[in-house]
Order: sequence, then C-alpha cells, then structure tokens
Amino acid sequence: MIPKKFYHRILDQRVLIYSKKLLPKSFGKLKILILILIFSAITKTYGQRQIDSLNLIQTNMPLNLLSTNFDKQLNIYSLSTNLQFHKKFSDWLLDVSENYNSTFIKSNQNSTRDEHFFSTSGDYSFSKILSLGLLVNNNIYSDSRQFEINQASSSSLIAFGEIKPEQKIVIAPFAGYTNNRQIGEVDYGPVYGGEGYLNNFDFSNFIVSTQLKFKNEDISPRKNILRYMNFLVTNELEKNVFNIINYQFFQNRKDFYFTADSITSAVFDIINNIQSRTETTNVLQDQLNYNQFLEIFAQSLLGRVTWRTIDRDTRYRTPLLASSSIFDTKVNELKLEFESTTNYNSKVFNGALKFNYSERDERHITKNFPGISDVFYQERSDMESRNDNIAKRISLSLLGNVNLSPGDQLFFSFLQNKLRYDTPSPENFDDRDELLSILRIKYIKTLTPFFDAFLSLEGTFNHIVYIYSESSSNNNINRIIKLESGGNYYGKYFSSYNSFSVMANYTVYDFEDLNPNYRSFSFRQFSASDSTRIILSYNLSFEHDGYVKLTEQGDLKWASFSTHPTRYLEEIFSEPKFTLNYYRFNFSLGARFFSLSTFNYQGLLKVLDSRYLSIGPLTEVSFSIKKSLTFFLTGWYEFISADNNTARQQANLNLNMNWNF
Repeated sequence: MIPKKFYHRILDQRVLIYSKKLLPKSFGKLKILILILIFSAITKTYGQRQIDSLNLIQTNMPLNLLSTNFDKQLNIYSLSTNLQFHKKFSDWLLDVSENYNSTFIKSNQNSTRDEHFFSTSGDYSFSKILSLGLLVNNNIYSDSRQFEINQASSSSLIAFGEIKPEQKIVIAPFAGYTNNRQIGEVDYGPVYGGEGYLNNFDFSNFIVSTQLKFKNEDISPRKNILRYMNFLVTNELEKNVFNIINYQFFQNRKDFYFTADSITSAVFDIINNIQSRTETTNVLQDQLNYNQFLEIFAQSLLGRVTWRTIDRDTRYRTPLLASSSIFDTKVNELKLEFESTTNYNSKVFNGALKFNYSERDERHITKNFPGISDVFYQERSDMESRNDNIAKRISLSLLGNVNLSPGDQLFFSFLQNKLRYDTPSPENFDDRDELLSILRIKYIKTLTPFFDAFLSLEGTFNHIVYIYSESSSNNNINRIIKLESGGNYYGKYFSSYNSFSVMANYTVYDFEDLNPNYRSFSFRQFSASDSTRIILSYNLSFEHDGYVKLTEQGDLKWASFSTHPTRYLEEIFSEPKFTLNYYRFNFSLGARFFSLSTFNYQGLLKVLDSRYLSIGPLTEVSFSIKKSLTFFLTGWYEFISADNNTARQQANLNLNMNWNF
C-alpha cells in the first residue's frame, strides 16, 4: 500500500522526473567519506574480510615494537602507547602486549578518557608436540563523563597448552579464572575453551585451512561466549584456474549491566539490570580465479551470502511495567553479493573492469512478553518495523592507465553506482534512489628527466530522489567539477611540487520554490599549493610548504546559471623552515603562519566579517636508525588574534617514536 500519491524513481524501468533540472547536494566531509567507502566496497578482496580471532595460536611471528605518540593541539591532549614483545629463550617463549590510550580535554568541565590493555604469556616446550603456559590479561576503561558504562575492567589468569600432533595442526585448550567490573558490579568466575588451527593441509588436490575458537566466561550472574570458525578450501581445477570456497561462523554474546528502573528494582531487589546481546554471523562465499588467460587477461568471479542476527534479551522484566519499552528485540539481516573483476595487462594499457551487485534485507522484530497488553506490543512492533529496509546496490567501475609514449601517461577511473533503498513500513518515508557517477582523468607529461607536468579533470554527479512527498523536499542533484594542473621538479639541489586547481560545486533542490528552507547554492574555490626543498649545503636545506585557498559561496539559480555571492573566505597557510642534518639527527627551525578571513557581501562589495590570524616559531627534531628506530618531535608556539578580541598565546606539541627491536 502506497501511503501517498506522489512518488518517483530513478532508472529501473520507472519514470525519471526532473529531466530539465537535476539537482545536487553539497559534498562535505561525510559525503566524501561515504564516497570512499562505496568505492572501496567495490574493490574489496577476500583477505580484507578475514577475522583473526586466534589469541593463543600464533599463525604469524609478531614483530617486536614499541611506539608512542603524544599530541597537544588547542585544548586536547592525547597519548597513545603500544608495545609488542616476542622472545624465545631456548625452550621458553615470552610474549608481552600493551596498548594504552588517554585523552584529556581541557574546558569548563575537564574530561578524561583512558583505555588500557595489557597481556603477557609465557610457555615452555616439553617437546615438538607439547607445550604448556600461562596467560595474564588486564583491560581497563575509564571515562570521567557521566553515562551508563563509564567505568569497566576485566582481568584473567589462564593456563593453556599447545598440542601439535602434525606440523600443520595445532590444538590449544585453555582454562582459568577471571573477574569483571561494570558500573560498580564485580563478578568472578571460570573462563575456559580452546583454539584449533589447520594450515594448508593437502587433501586429494584440495588445500584446506581452518581456524576454530570456543570460549566461555561464566561470571555469574552474567555469561559471555565466543564461537568462531573459518573454513577455507582451495582447489586448482587446472593451470591458473583456482576455486576458493570459504565459510565463516562468528557468534559473540556479551552480558552488560544497566541501571534498572524503579519498578523492576523494587520487584527483583536489584540496582542494575542485565541485558544480553548475541550477534551471530554466517558467511558463505565461492570465488573463481582465472589468471593469465590469453596471456593478457585475468578474471575473478565471487558470490557471497551473509546472514546475521542480533538478539537482545533483558534478564529482569515484570508485567507491572506496562510500557512498550519492556519488549526485547531481534534483528535479522540477509545479504547477497556478486562481484566480477576483469584485469587487462599489456605494454600499452593496464586496466580493470569491476562489477558489483548486492541486496540486503534487514528486519527488526519485537519479541512478545506474556502478561503485557497487546496494545503495547503492537506499539513497539510498529516502532521497530519502521527500521525495516531493503537495499539494492549495483556498481560498475573502470580504472586503468595508458602508456601513450615513454614520456606520456594517461590515468583514468570511472565509477557508476546506483542505490535503491526501500522501507516496507508505511510510516517510514525514507525510500529513495541514489545515482552516483564519478569520472577522473589525469595526464602526466615527462618534459625532461627532472620535470613532470600534469593536468587532471574530475567530475561528480550525484542525484538523490526521495519516493514519497513527505521527504521529497530533500530531492537534489549535486554536480562537482574540478580542474587541476601543476608540475613536479626533482633536481639534485632543488625539488618542488606545485599545483593549481579550480573547483565548482553546484547544488540544486527540486522544490526550492515551494520550501524556502531549501535553496540551491554554489561553492567555488581556487587553490594553489607549494612544496619546495632547496639544498643549501651538505647538511643544510630550506623547505617550504604552503597553500592559498579562495572560496566563494552563493545562492544559485540553475535555470539561468546565475549566482548571487553571499560569503567569501580567504585562507592562507605558510610554513618555511631551515633543516640541519647532523649524523642521524635532523634539526629544523622555522615559522608557521595561518590566516582565515571571512567576508559577507553588501551588493557586490565584500565586507570583512571575521579574521583569525596565527603566527609563531616552529621547531622539529627527528632521529632515525635505518628502519629500527624513528623519533620525531615537532612543536610550535602561536600568537593568535581573532577579530577585536584580546590576543592570546598557545603551545602545540607532537611527539612520535617507533622502535622495532
């Protein structure tokens, strides 16, 4: 049943409305991120989907690493430290892992958030088949802000064994004791389970690999469980033709406390209630790889089906709480995917054509609770069903490069993506179609052995059409055009990269004449950037990084393609510095300049609205020993003036150290 009269669709044998005026919506950071995610979804590989769930069995030898990073900008202080240590002493093996993250925000109400994870294990090999060891884990989370779970910790002591009946087979049972604290509740109990690993086992022309994990935490009255299996079979059908079948199963249950309401608290004599969240995921996929057919082609076909459930259960419930909030819920999701990738490689042209089609059906279910009126059950069911959705996405991308000559290269990429999003509930009007097209072309000309020039063109077209009239005021088309040119010179004593670009972003709403809150607008920008390095002597150099951005925002009339400017921004950044090299040390001293001015328009006259100016000294110190140790320290002091406010001063600091030992 269609709730309202007015609806329309893009493509798919439906009526394409707005052939005269197709509309855009401005691309902020969120849209850029979404765009990147869409493109990455097309190019994802199986290896990126694997879940590394084994903790005791080490399938790869870890690197010894110590890294730390401290950053202070504005009123935000952050510290991050990571330690990985792995050492074998004769028949003894020692592993230490630690990760600490802390953030402090200085304001009227200071806030602090700390996360700390520590793990250490040691085991002794009695033979090539058997080893025994101990594992200690400790996790702490703390946040000064007041919300439901702002304090939590867990610690465990575990004994484990590692059995290797065959070179490619490892079994690791474990058992121990753990304690867990959440919002003032402390629970103790046993933890037990096991891990298993089968690595590239050759079985009648089939290569089989398997990872298994089973874990229980019985911290009464709560219980946490983990089930994991990854089964992979590779079969070489003939030369350069491989079939890969993979099945993954993942189940994770977590019980957590939350503050009980007054009625439930009185009935069960509790302060905190318990909710269980169980997520179960199954993934089955089949991939066929045909490499080097006709010597220049490679083909990959992949089909995947994923079914997932998220089940929530509340421990203490009473019919006395006559409300729709008493019901627990469940989410069922089914997703089907098909991917095809064709690669072409020759001396003149390298490219890839990728096709992706997916369907996802997500259902939100309310679980009944005896003793509660059907009125409340129906109310909650209707509320949950509004989240039901069916999404269908089809994508086609083409990317490659053409070697026109030894000194001429042409790079291009094209993405065509269409999303159809449906909501079965008659109370949800978020049904929409989205059409996204992106084209990029870049030409690079090698003029001399020391200088490359480039010219690039990028265009984006995004059309969003909401089906129902309740949301159709959001219908828009976004067009972005960007032209960039520049050059890269890399000589012995002088190197410089410079680019100049102009970008126009036009957003047009369908019904701006009917809804004054939606007005079409334009966003145009010119930018120039410079990155230059001059070697003055054997150990002294000069470097400069900077950019200029001039931006104009305005109201847009697409029919006449005219704009009325409303705002103008001028942004300038410059960072010149001298760098002295001494042995493995680099010392830099320079200045940092940043200016942002905004203007409003009175007719065609620009009137200064605000001005922010920051200038001050900059220093950097770095140290490195090949790839084993790197140290970098940078700091700058700002003298800040903004509008007519009193000038202020501020220090900024960043310290980063990495040690591979």
